Amino acid sequence: MERITIFQSKIREVMDDYLRQLKQPANDNIRFEPIIDDTGYHYQIVALGWEGDRRIFNLLFHLDIIGDKIWVQEDKMENSIAEMLVEHGVAKKDIVLAYFPDFHRQNTEYAVD
Repeated sequence: MERITIFQSKIREVMDDYLRQLKQPANDNIRFEPIIDDTGYHYQIVALGWEGDRRIFNLLFHLDIIGDKIWVQEDKMENSIAEMLVEHGVAKKDIVLAYFPDFHRQNTEYAVD
């Protein structure tokens, strides 16, 4: 349980840092919303709003804590969310790039599962 608490703290640090550094789009009708589910261990940031008559909903990243690892389910960030976690002290062996198939994960510096 202590490991999960540490992961939750590191994920929140990354999310907070990212949101602080984020440039507000020229369109004030778009906002960036953190989604934090500490009970189910799901973490996301989405961009949502309107650009004229077009609805904007973009998932920037989705992380899950599964077992004893952080699983990167989706990463559409300009800078890798996995690398941001590493910069905040999470070991690469504790991060799974879930958007790659198993056979490809073994060729990364990150955990396979």
